[in-house]
Amino acid sequence: MLLRLPHCFSAALVVCVLLPVAAQAQVIPFAGNFGRGLAPSDNQMVFDSVARLNATEPSKVGQSDSWSNPETKSHGSSTILKVFHSNGMACHLVRHDIVAARPPSRNYRLTWCRTATGEWKTKG
Repeated sequence: MLLRLPHCFSAALVVCVLLPVAAQAQVIPFAGNFGRGLAPSDNQMVFDSVARLNATEPSKVGQSDSWSNPETKSHGSSTILKVFHSNGMACHLVRHDIVAARPPSRNYRLTWCRTATGEWKTKG
């Protein structure tokens, strides 16, 4: 029997049980997937958008980076909502808005912090 989890629980599970992948001085927390309806190329575009936003110095509220995949018609943006320090690390709260070719659209709010080694990781 196949166990079906509610979509919001599945997304929360993906965010909480992450195997980070290092890329461009950043650790990507989504185990390669931002959700149903996104192609691998969409996910890569989200990751690239996050990497560009995290690499921008200094971080400022309202900074945003957008992506669009003409092949799948999916698109989205990442926007800094809050900048702060936590446990000696520079952090920012980022809203990731994603509109997939297949509804529903979704958004995630994740706190990203720069570690002492310069990598960006999500803070749980």
